[in-house]
Amino acid sequence: MEIKLDPNSGFLTKDKKKFDKRLALYATGVKAAVCFKDGDITPEDIRATETEERIIKRGINTILSDHTSPSEQPTVSLEITGIPKILCMILNNEHLYAADERSLRYTEVKESAYISGQEVKLYNKWLAIFTSLLKANYLDFFLKYNKGATEEQTTKKASSAIKKIAQENARYMVSVFMPTTLTYTVPLAQINKLCLYMKRIIDDPHNEFEELLIPYLKEFIEKLKGLDVLVTEHDVTELCPDLAKIDSDKLLYHNNKSIDLSLFAERNKFSGINLPNEYGTTFSYNMEISLASLAQFHRHRTINYEMLTPDKDDMKFYIPLLLEDEPVLSKEWLEDILKVRSIYPQGTIVRVNANGPLKHLVNYVGKERACDRAFLETEDMFTNIMLPDIYAGLISSGKTQLADTLKPYVGRLRCMYPDYNCPTPCGHARIRRKF
Repeated sequence: MEIKLDPNSGFLTKDKKKFDKRLALYATGVKAAVCFKDGDITPEDIRATETEERIIKRGINTILSDHTSPSEQPTVSLEITGIPKILCMILNNEHLYAADERSLRYTEVKESAYISGQEVKLYNKWLAIFTSLLKANYLDFFLKYNKGATEEQTTKKASSAIKKIAQENARYMVSVFMPTTLTYTVPLAQINKLCLYMKRIIDDPHNEFEELLIPYLKEFIEKLKGLDVLVTEHDVTELCPDLAKIDSDKLLYHNNKSIDLSLFAERNKFSGINLPNEYGTTFSYNMEISLASLAQFHRHRTINYEMLTPDKDDMKFYIPLLLEDEPVLSKEWLEDILKVRSIYPQGTIVRVNANGPLKHLVNYVGKERACDRAFLETEDMFTNIMLPDIYAGLISSGKTQLADTLKPYVGRLRCMYPDYNCPTPCGHARIRRKF
């Protein structure tokens, strides 16, 4: 894993290779003064009338007292390559960030220190099978939406589309630890807290899955320390000696609230993952989806998600809809994916709880994922299962007025919603598609 700071972001040292904690803590001290300093003051007043040391001291004190909103305003922008997909999922499941991640749907799989030869072999096998299925059964679909182009252009575009869909399905065979690329911008306070939450897994893993995470979590933390992103007790000694008591690399932030990473339901004693679904203006909904599909849901931060880690003795796997009418191939698919069960392929099915405001589910999940261009499994779950279930749940619980409000969105793609305007209409929206 390689982590660099975005050279175009703020709070960097002059060489742009490390995070400038002095500058960030200075900014924190200014924000803190606006928050609680006596008198009618502005940020400009603070900068003009106080010494740098005093401002930095105030910033450090907010961290020591757990008043961390001032240090949430300076941000850290990371460029990460070789990051395991599961670590992206951990980061994307937290809410204070902006991220762009390379899609593994369209990434070719090659053998590496992270990807075994067996995974590559199975991936390539099924890539060829899905390509053949798409060409044999659906080639006309890919050709007819390229009218106006030359025959060569049409064939090339169709081949490209088929390859992408074949890759999307074949990647279910590859481990959720597959490396990818992530750009990730996050508040200074949040990235420090996330490392504290990661340390709870490092110090006390609850299952085999968490044990597999430990080396990646340790590496992530050490890389951030090397970039001066993490605020330590040593920084207090260096920047504000009169506050210093211990000169160590221990993090200055503390997990006084005993918070865990939000992805793992086993670490949430208030989890609804083993409780009945709840329906109303807020909802709690349990579903079984693949790890790959959960990663797509993570992109919608207005909803909370958590999963039960897979049980090695009772694992289930997603079968792509392209194989729905192919019983022989479906059987072969399950036989193959069992060969790589020990490395948690992305097709591993997990129990997931989603909860949050119903309006956010429609506005920020439906209006992005209920789309013919979206990742199929997630679109299918949302459009054809999740929203119809919630609608039925509202009816059965007597919330008919809310059900009537939801009805225009049920079983429809976003281009059919009454209040969504698609900026790039495809002209071929398909409900219950197979690819």
